[in-house]
Amino acid sequence: MKLSILPVSLFPELTGGRMTIASWASFAQQAGADGYDASVLFFPSTTATTVLTIKRQLQEQDLSIPPVMLCSYPDFTHPDELERERQIDYFRRDIALASAFGFPYIRMTAGQAHPGLSIDEGVRSAASCIERVIDTAEKYHVKLCLENHAKPGAWPKTDFTFRPEAFIELFRIVKDMPVGINFDTGNAMACGADPVQLLETVIDRVWTGHLNDTSTVGSLTPVLVGTGLVDFDAIFGYLKRHGFDGWVCIEEASGRGLRGISEAITFARKYVPASRKNAPAGRFGQ
Repeated sequence: MKLSILPVSLFPELTGGRMTIASWASFAQQAGADGYDASVLFFPSTTATTVLTIKRQLQEQDLSIPPVMLCSYPDFTHPDELERERQIDYFRRDIALASAFGFPYIRMTAGQAHPGLSIDEGVRSAASCIERVIDTAEKYHVKLCLENHAKPGAWPKTDFTFRPEAFIELFRIVKDMPVGINFDTGNAMACGADPVQLLETVIDRVWTGHLNDTSTVGSLTPVLVGTGLVDFDAIFGYLKRHGFDGWVCIEEASGRGLRGISEAITFARKYVPASRKNAPAGRFGQ
């Protein structure tokens, strides 16, 4: 396994322009990660000037660790058909952005838990939209990873797949598509499921993982990984028994800034030991 990190605690700095993506990647390398993750929210635009500026800043850092996963937030369960069309187009743009910066994976959400949305309706809408973006992902050689998600700051509502039964029903459809699972440990705990049992359901399509923790069940309350309710011994024991050897990304959302990120990496190395060389992006499940 290899270790990457998504700096949720630093989102205000990165989205507000007080920290650059290049500075973030450099810190991740210095802190001992094998790779770095980012959010589409970190990119102020996709204009040619902006893209070239960010690429130049990254090149100036002389990074030895690779980009791993770009996190996006499509709302494929929106009740308005025209808005779903927009969400498809927005997400295609995000796939192109991932390709432009060398991210081999893109984290994909199903959509929000809109009022009155049944599981059947949500699954049909999300699966239909996902099917329509596959050609774009294949064109740009970016792998789609659906997450058992909770709620991002980018949305006002909880994710449709926060209900375990909704996530499992959607998985039963997309598992026959070229789509993998980004398994989030904290979300699996917070939704009230048994994380290992939920992992058992999707293990054959788990391509990447989010190392996350929560102090509550019923809603996600992020804490420093290893200090909450998640049984990481059980989860990583299961992953290792089933031969998982892909990327694990710390979703560091404790609010402790750079210190929290460093502490999270130290904890994660108990389960993902450092190698002598930074490895290329994993290909588990391909």
